[in-house]
Amino acid sequence: MRKRLERHVNWNIARRKAIVTPQWLRDSVESGQLLPCGRYAALGDLYEETVKNCPDASDGSHCQAFPEDGTAHRIESELTERKYHSEKDTQIRYHHRYACMRHSPLICPNQGLVEKLAILRRHREIEGFDMQSLSYERVISVLKAFPYHITLDNIHEVSELPHIGSKICSKIQEFIQHGDISECKSILSGTRYHSLVEFTTVYGIGPATARNLYSLGLRTIKDLENHYKVSPQTRDDIAKSLNVNFTKRLPQLSIKVGLALREDLRSRIPRSEVEEIHGVVMNELANIRSGCVSTITGGYRRGKDESNDVDIVISHKDLKSGGDQVKGLCAHLVKRLHDKGLVTHVMHLSGFREPNALRTTHGDSLEKALTVFILPDDKKQKHVHRRLDLIFAAPEVYWTAVVGWTGSKMFERDLRLWAKQERGMRFDSSGISRRHDSKLYFPNSEQEVFELLGLEWIHPTLRNADL
Repeated sequence: MRKRLERHVNWNIARRKAIVTPQWLRDSVESGQLLPCGRYAALGDLYEETVKNCPDASDGSHCQAFPEDGTAHRIESELTERKYHSEKDTQIRYHHRYACMRHSPLICPNQGLVEKLAILRRHREIEGFDMQSLSYERVISVLKAFPYHITLDNIHEVSELPHIGSKICSKIQEFIQHGDISECKSILSGTRYHSLVEFTTVYGIGPATARNLYSLGLRTIKDLENHYKVSPQTRDDIAKSLNVNFTKRLPQLSIKVGLALREDLRSRIPRSEVEEIHGVVMNELANIRSGCVSTITGGYRRGKDESNDVDIVISHKDLKSGGDQVKGLCAHLVKRLHDKGLVTHVMHLSGFREPNALRTTHGDSLEKALTVFILPDDKKQKHVHRRLDLIFAAPEVYWTAVVGWTGSKMFERDLRLWAKQERGMRFDSSGISRRHDSKLYFPNSEQEVFELLGLEWIHPTLRNADL
């Protein structure tokens, strides 16, 4: 049975209109122009129709843009009221224990508070206090979904949210009253936090290695370069040193090379470049194997204007023979991209594998390549190195892989936890199975992945359960 909102909308009319959430109106009013409707689609089944029929600011036939007589506010209030009533039939609740049962926008009403708590989380992480770091991750995840600005008037409600204890409440109250958290100021005033964070921006340096380097007296990136014998004069040569004459083995990315490429790899990737990289990769793939399909996942799919890396899930449209069509294709494509100078280094390359003997993991469904990619230079600009992750999935687990590579870290963690604790199932990006007998499930769409797990479909732009 359709949810109440869907039952009260004429389906034939809805297919010709853009049915959006009230947030579209709020954000459009704030920006002073009609925004794209895709990320505000109220009906998941009509996402494409919503994008297609979205009002154009240059086309007055669609609607009157932002009347000044209070109509916009009145419409927003009416839509908010309707949305409130429609949500009585939904599982989605901002106070739910699991992130996969909450709407988590990219930017939340309490973004400033979340950013301060993220400093505390990061501090615990780089100091090796993993459980404390996870606790802060859960707190941030809950606050990302809280739909109201937190004040002293509603902090009691916040204190009743899952994972919010008395210590966190005291920090929230401190932020409300002073606009900052004293522990954050203390952490940021020292050199250790900044040094460790900087060190971990280099590929291959995790928190433990960063702490070890700090104990050796290293404090800056310049110190790291001296330690690993990387200088501005030799940086380009080091970055290219592994990019020659590889006939049997693709070049691996070492800490030294990661340091030489640090400035490139830490720079953000605009959506236009993500799309350009995707186009180049798929054009090269078409020369190897026709009929492949793909989805850009990760932060791009969650609506980020800029991404840290590019994640592409790839499969074949032939449901019967597609598994054989993509088997071994990952390594073949990476080798081709490397030969063309597009992939310069490889951090990880794996092929299809069989399920393990204890059936604790899924097998024979994914091939992955974590690489460094660079677009060819053109007359307009000199391109830089980017992180590119290629995930090849058999057709029967394509949508499982798309879901597994789309959500933020905490969203995916809770998705796995929900499947295990609430449904007796095992979920990861390589498949869905029932735990007691290992029966496999093969969803035909992203929505069906959620249905199999007993969840309501959540739009990708609302799966930002982390900062």
